[in-house]
Amino acid sequence: MLHAAMNHRGSVSTLVRLKAEIDAAAQPESDSPEALKAFREICALAVEEGRIRQEAVIAELRENLKALAAENERLDGTAMAAQDRAAELEQAASRTGAELNRIRTEQARELNQAQAALVQASAQATEALQRHSAVQATRSAEVATLQTDLASAVNRAHELELKLVRAQALLEAQGIQAEKS
Repeated sequence: MLHAAMNHRGSVSTLVRLKAEIDAAAQPESDSPEALKAFREICALAVEEGRIRQEAVIAELRENLKALAAENERLDGTAMAAQDRAAELEQAASRTGAELNRIRTEQARELNQAQAALVQASAQATEALQRHSAVQATRSAEVATLQTDLASAVNRAHELELKLVRAQALLEAQGIQAEKS
């Protein structure tokens, strides 16, 4: 009852102390032994009820503690799995970064080789064009010389043919028949 009057709050030691205060204040000098016995029984029942309720609360708290410990273990496992996965991802990222750097280096090397080959090919093409131009100029000069020589030879052949025709005409005019070849 005392415990119920306190809204089911307070420890056993608090209830015993309050009971002693109430006993001291409310006990008339002329209490009968039956009243004292009844009062003591009621106090004993109140103390026992408080103890039972405290044990129930303690048992419930222990169950809650077990549940929290199990949840904590589960969360620890989840955290460890997440840490393992994060480590795996970091390793994969590191490997990927290294591979990317290797590919970049290889591409840069190949690009440098290609650029060097392009420069060399360009120089060779320029040199070949210069040689071709020189040969073409030489051949053009030779062709011009040959054309001039041909034109001179054609003119000389015409002159000789004219002389031949004149000579044949002179011979015919003189009555000499020229042999035809």
